[in-house]
Amino acid sequence: MAQSPTQEKDVTPSAPVPARTERRVNTTHPAVQPGSGPEDLNGPEARLPHERDQATDMTDGERHPEIEQAYKDVERGLQDTDRGVPAHNAYQKQKQ
Repeated sequence: MAQSPTQEKDVTPSAPVPARTERRVNTTHPAVQPGSGPEDLNGPEARLPHERDQATDMTDGERHPEIEQAYKDVERGLQDTDRGVPAHNAYQKQKQ
């Protein structure tokens, strides 16, 4: 059975997909800031969001005061008093 021209199978090879290799990131030393020198197109690719979040150079070496206070509170044994979840549950119950 012959195929019509509109039903011919596409035999065009697709472009090869490069394998993504996991990069090792040293988070104990600040990284070189982008734009501080000539661009190297053969260098490592841009960081993924979780890599940016975990990098030490994202905070310029300074701790955020609210996060520092939260850490101290947890270390002292204080409990989270956020009322978001109970308030949400009460609102959802009222809507019914």
